[in-house]
Amino acid sequence: MILQYALLILLRCTGYLSAALPIWALQKAGRILGFILMSISSKRTAITLDNIKNAFPEKDATYHKELLKGSYANLGIVLLEIAAMYFLSNDKIAQRMKFTNIELLHHILERGKGIVIISGHLTNWEYLAFTAGIHATLSFLLVAKSQKNPFIDSAITALRRRGGNMTVDMDTAARPLIQALQQNQPVALLIDQAADPRKDVHIPFFGRNAVVFEAPAALALRFDTPLVFAVPVRTMDGTYSVTLTEIKTDDVFANKDGILELTKRHTAFLEQAIREHPEQWTWQHNRWKYHV
Repeated sequence: MILQYALLILLRCTGYLSAALPIWALQKAGRILGFILMSISSKRTAITLDNIKNAFPEKDATYHKELLKGSYANLGIVLLEIAAMYFLSNDKIAQRMKFTNIELLHHILERGKGIVIISGHLTNWEYLAFTAGIHATLSFLLVAKSQKNPFIDSAITALRRRGGNMTVDMDTAARPLIQALQQNQPVALLIDQAADPRKDVHIPFFGRNAVVFEAPAALALRFDTPLVFAVPVRTMDGTYSVTLTEIKTDDVFANKDGILELTKRHTAFLEQAIREHPEQWTWQHNRWKYHV
C-alpha cells in the first residue's frame, strides 16, 4: 500500500514538472522517458517488437526497430501529458486537441438514439475523452478498465470527471450504458485491448485473429444507435487533430451475424488508422495473447 501511494506521489511530481514545460520540451522529455521504459522492461519490449514484426512481416528489421522506438517515444509523451493534466486548466488541455468536425455529434444526437463513440489507444486517449466533452459541451459516459493501483485509479477517475464526463467500470457497464443511450446520451469506449475469449468474437487484426469486444456493435445494432469512430493524430507542433467518422450500420441486422460483421467493420477501421500513423499506437499491449 505504501508503494502504491508512493507511485501516486511520483505521478504528481512528474505531472507538476511536465505541466511547466512548453509542448516541444515535453515531447523531448517524453521521448527520453520512452527510451528509459524500453530499456528497463525487456519482457514488455519483446512483446512490443513481436507485435510489430507480426503486423508488418513485409518490412525489414530496420523498420521494425524504428517503429519500436517511435512507439515508445509516443508512450513516453502520452504518459507525461496525462500526468500534467492535473496541473493544467480544462481550457489549456482543450487547446491541445482540436476536432475537425465536432458538430457531427450534435447532428447525430438530433436523431434521439444516443451515440456509441469508439476509439483505440491512439496518441493521447485521455486527452481525447477529456476534450471531446469540452469542445462539444456534452457529458460522456466513459467506460474504463480499473487500474490495479487504487490511488492512481481514483486520481484518473477524478480527472476524467473534472472534464464533465461520467465514468463506469468495464465490468459493471452494461446497465449504465443502456440507460445512457435510452436517454440520448453519448457513451465512449476503447476497443483495442484484448477482450474475453469466452464471450467475445475473434476478428482478423493485422493478419492475426484477435479477441475483440462485441459490446460496441451489439449496442449500436440492438438500440439502433449510431456508431462513431474517433481518430486522433499528433501533428508536427505537438498538438492533436481529431476526425470523427460514422460507421455504416444500416445494412446489417441486430443478430449474431450482424454484430460480427459490424465488429469486423470497425476493427478494420481501427487497423487502417494505425497503419496511417503506426508510431502513434501503443503496440505495448499484449493484443494477440489469445491468438489461435
